[in-house]
Amino acid sequence: MKRSVEPRSDIVLNLGRADLVLINDELLRPDYLLVPDENADEDDVLLECTMKNGTALDLTLAELNSARYLGEGAYLLPQHGVLRFLQETALH
Repeated sequence: MKRSVEPRSDIVLNLGRADLVLINDELLRPDYLLVPDENADEDDVLLECTMKNGTALDLTLAELNSARYLGEGAYLLPQHGVLRFLQETALH
């Protein structure tokens, strides 16, 4: 078993709390979301979304680890653009 990438704790924490994903101003509900554990490999897909134009967006552990934090919950993914993980709120 290869182990080449350690998950970044900041992005993993936000990924695990996400109900919605905002990528390049497009609000999406993840089709698949996996919070990595100690056995995750860099090529494991952690997030899958279907864009509004019908194309699939798959993000791997390596891609999320290469993201640059921009502040206020935003990350710059070199090959995909700006990503934010969002939570739905419940009003009582």
